[in-house]
Order: sequence, then structure tokens, then C-alpha cells
Amino acid sequence: MTESTPPRPDELLLIGSVVNVVGLRGDVRIHLVSTQPTHLAASKPMLYSADGKRSFRLRKMMHYKNDLYTAQLGGIATRELADALRTTELYIKITDVAPLDSDEYFLHDLPGMSVQTVEGIVVGVISDVISTGASDVIVVEREGLSDVLIPLVKAFVQSYDATSRIMVITPIPGMITEA
Repeated sequence: MTESTPPRPDELLLIGSVVNVVGLRGDVRIHLVSTQPTHLAASKPMLYSADGKRSFRLRKMMHYKNDLYTAQLGGIATRELADALRTTELYIKITDVAPLDSDEYFLHDLPGMSVQTVEGIVVGVISDVISTGASDVIVVEREGLSDVLIPLVKAFVQSYDATSRIMVITPIPGMITEA
């Protein structure tokens, strides 16, 4: 199934990728990176390829194990069609995401955000987000100083204001040095 006007890449958010085929009727196994599988299963959004040119209605999604889900996609009714989707990254429109809680944010929204301490001292601007196994880490670029790495955990991140584009942190001694 293809829409007449595909969404632009900046309108899409990665939710997972097809890793396998299940059965003979076109079901696929998806490795989900979304933290909202219940919302996806209930809202049944359109899923898009990375370029936005291919689209599939999510018809059904069931948990398999860990981050793996079995899904039925509109227009994919045979094992051969499903097998052609193997390794395809799947995206949804940003407008279709579940509402965020007040303490949640999208990682792609962080670069360019100002970081300051609870005392109001400006640390710098987020230039990148590094995904590690334990937690994500922001790279804070400081004018005339070396970059600072800050784990995105509640112990350090006190607040996040998407409107004013400010993240407030509580650094531990030695986290923010002058060198």
C-alpha cells in the first residue's frame, strides 16, 4: 500500500526493524525500539520505510519475547512478500506517537538544547546523544572548553523544558571541569 504523498524523513520516527518472517501468511517479526508497544498495537498507525515511499498499515501486533513482536502488515499476505521486508527499518509519523509524560523526551529533540545547572550556571549546548547499553549519554559542547559527557539518568537530569529548550542538571563533583 502506498500513499500519494510520502512523508518527509524529518516527519518520521524509527520504531523498529523487520528481523524475520513468521509462518506462511506474511507475518513479520519486528525488533521494536519504541517504548510504546501498547500504543502502537491499539492505534494501528501507518508504518513507513526510511524514505517514506513504502507504507503499510499495522493491522495487528503481539508481543513475542523481549523486544520482539509479531506483526501483520497491510498488503503483506505471503511469506515471499514478508521475506522481501527483512532488515527494513519501520517508521511512524511523529504526529502518530503516544503522548509523552512530562519527564519524557525524544532523543532526536535534544541536540541544540541548552544545559544548565540547578544553580542556573550555563554548561553548554547538547551536540549529540550517544546510546550505550546502560543509559544514553548527552555530549555537551562548551565554548572554549572540552565537551562534557552527562548520563541521561534522573540522578543528573532534574528537568527538561521542550518549549524553552533547556535541560537542568545536578552535576556531581568533577563532572564539569574547566579543562
